[in-house]
Amino acid sequence: MHVFSLRKKTLQPRLFQQACRLASTRISGRVFTQLQRNKRLAAQKPPPPTRSSDAPADEEDEAIRWFEQDVETGATRRIAGNPEEIEAAELRQKIAALEKELAEYRNEDSDEDMLAALEPEDRAKVEKALKERDQHEAELTDGLNVSLDMPPLTVPLLKKFNTALRDSALNPSAVIPRKDLWRWYGRAKHSIPGLANMIPKKAWQLIWKAQSIESPTNPDRLHHMEQLLHDMASVDMEIMPDQSLVLLETLLALDKTEDAIRSWQRAYDATNTPSEQLLSLGVRLFSQNDHLDKANWVLMRLFERYPKHDPRIIVPLLTADLRAGKDELAFGCYVLMGQKLGEDMKMEDYDVVSLTFLEHNKKDYALAVFRDMMLRGPNKEVSEEFLGADGQNEAYEKVFERMERLTDGSVDANEINAMSLKALSALPLPWQNKFFYGSWLKKLIGMQQLEAATKVVELMYERGIEPDAKHINGLIGGFLRSAVPALQAQGEKMAWKMIQRRLEASYRHRCEKRGENVDNIPSIRDFEEGKQVTIPAYIKRPVPIGTIETFNVLALHYSIHEKWKLIHHLNYLRRPAAFKMNTDFFNHYLNMIFNTFHDEKKLWQKFLSEAKHVVGGPDIETYNILWTAQLEHLNPRMRVGKKATEGYPTPRQLFGLMTSWYHSKDLLHRSWVIPKSTNEIHTKIISSFCLNKDFAGCLVALHGIARMYKAYPDPELARIVIVAVSNMSELKPLTVRGRRGRQQVPASTARLQTTSKVMASLAQKRAETAAAKGIDITQLRFWQRKKEALNLLSEFIRLVLLRVHGDADVAETSIREAAMACQLPDLVTGDKDCSNVG
Repeated sequence: MHVFSLRKKTLQPRLFQQACRLASTRISGRVFTQLQRNKRLAAQKPPPPTRSSDAPADEEDEAIRWFEQDVETGATRRIAGNPEEIEAAELRQKIAALEKELAEYRNEDSDEDMLAALEPEDRAKVEKALKERDQHEAELTDGLNVSLDMPPLTVPLLKKFNTALRDSALNPSAVIPRKDLWRWYGRAKHSIPGLANMIPKKAWQLIWKAQSIESPTNPDRLHHMEQLLHDMASVDMEIMPDQSLVLLETLLALDKTEDAIRSWQRAYDATNTPSEQLLSLGVRLFSQNDHLDKANWVLMRLFERYPKHDPRIIVPLLTADLRAGKDELAFGCYVLMGQKLGEDMKMEDYDVVSLTFLEHNKKDYALAVFRDMMLRGPNKEVSEEFLGADGQNEAYEKVFERMERLTDGSVDANEINAMSLKALSALPLPWQNKFFYGSWLKKLIGMQQLEAATKVVELMYERGIEPDAKHINGLIGGFLRSAVPALQAQGEKMAWKMIQRRLEASYRHRCEKRGENVDNIPSIRDFEEGKQVTIPAYIKRPVPIGTIETFNVLALHYSIHEKWKLIHHLNYLRRPAAFKMNTDFFNHYLNMIFNTFHDEKKLWQKFLSEAKHVVGGPDIETYNILWTAQLEHLNPRMRVGKKATEGYPTPRQLFGLMTSWYHSKDLLHRSWVIPKSTNEIHTKIISSFCLNKDFAGCLVALHGIARMYKAYPDPELARIVIVAVSNMSELKPLTVRGRRGRQQVPASTARLQTTSKVMASLAQKRAETAAAKGIDITQLRFWQRKKEALNLLSEFIRLVLLRVHGDADVAETSIREAAMACQLPDLVTGDKDCSNVG
């Protein structure tokens, strides 16, 4: 009887374990009868558990409920527990049973049986391998056995301990043997007096090596090492050159301070020549426990005996001095460390000392360390020789990160400015420029540290450096992206102030050209919510003159909040500001046109009239807006009484225009376009073809997207096509605005199920055809699976076209015509049937 023929569902756990133990032996008639009796008893269902009267009837203990669904019928049923975890548990039990059975069979008799079943040539090879195995195991386990004259009750315990030693020697990296070894060592030590004196040195080394492994599976490593060290010390057994140091390290890690201090003193008193590591541990130990005099004395002994020891050992003593309020002594430690390190003192060393002073709120000392770093540290060479753009920006970032630490925790603006000015005074003159401050601003804005960025701008004014427009535009963008209304209002006012300066400069330039007086320039007026309001002069500092990027930042903010009138007003002011429309503003402008008028014809006319004048031309976001409008244009519920082609291009025409735009770009620009061409845009394209019931164009678009943008259909895209096919007979199928655009809703569940079965049948047929050629579709690589999904969808659409046209040649002609209209005449549109699979 095989062990796995017994189902655990029909046996109690203990009976199931009993059956597993009997799997490798023949079951006698008496035992088999007893198992049958136990099985019948186990089959009797226990009474259902009673619920408390105050608990609802449908209350469940599980946090997650698991269900399984029939693919064909769609019926669902509740299952108990996670099926993957249940299956994994069953597999682990099977593997454990097989390993146990294999271990029982691994003896001389089993080796003889195996050798007898082999051919003579193979038998010689196996005999040699078995001999080498036995010899290797003998070398590993020789000298590990512990033998004692013991009472009979403790003999099995010693056998378990010896077996655990053997298993750990044969499997040094395995987790279970390591845990078993520690468990049986502890039990044997507790039950067998004098065990430690009888353990061989090789066994001690094995136990130490196994328990000292650093691993997440060994969380009690330090405690085990401490106990082993005490046990070995009790029998004068050393397994490492300096056992006392290991004990000290362990006690320090376990925060057993008093024990560590006593152990260190014993080790120090026991020798006239203390080791370098012992003295170094003493500095750390006494510094961490605020024994300053002792730590300083040990430090002096360390440098006297070992003058080349790493001076960074001073840092713990410096920290202890700061904790004790002895700031001068702490700074003296820093000076001593700098003298001993000399030219070897790195940026990281300055950082450690500076941060230590800052953690104890000693900003003046931290500033002094920062000044030393800039004047005599590695930045001295950086300041003397100006680096390239990348190296310079990297150096800037490191420096202003340190400057930012100096101002962290400060509340008073005067204190912040004073501290920043002191830090800047330490900077070499070549560093004090717009590029340095620009890098600082960029980092702070990226970290959403807007208040700190504002202080940096103020600091630039105080240093006599006027910010560029790009600096202020970045700060305005940070204000507008924040969720704080006050900061958003502040950003708007700053942007409008910059635009006002641009309008005034442009107006003055025009007046000077005409020879007119430019002293009295009229105030530029703005309107909001239909009312004329004067743009306020917000800040005392003169803001830079606005750029087209200032218009873009405001337009993006107004697009997010759907303030279309203000975008219209920005476009009105763009002309007197003498700015040409760039790509970003063009997209905001088209968005405003579409969301204000909801007129696709007007949007298309604006696109045609303005696109050729746009600096940079349209981009992928421009076509995303056009495809969004296409979905609204083709929505049957919104174009009652209209023709599909009236006032707006068909999906084929729009896709052809997009294809021509893509091919007009060079390879570098195409590499930028591909990541920006998202699944959302592709879904809108395919949904447009499906709403127009143009399945030949849909097939071409699928392959065109795959060829140009390296994007293949996902299950959601396939579902859109299947739903559209099932709704072919509907005059006005219902549409909803989905996550990626307007999509059809299945009008008939029965038709949708039938269409889905056709797709499933095609998939099965393709898998069988590929299998006949020796190809397993489920084992294909990632991109091969993507291409297979595209070819499956292509064959499905071809089948639909065949049903529509009734002739394969006519269907292929319609596909070629669609490819010509989409500007892809040489496009290969996938398999025509399953014969091309593979």
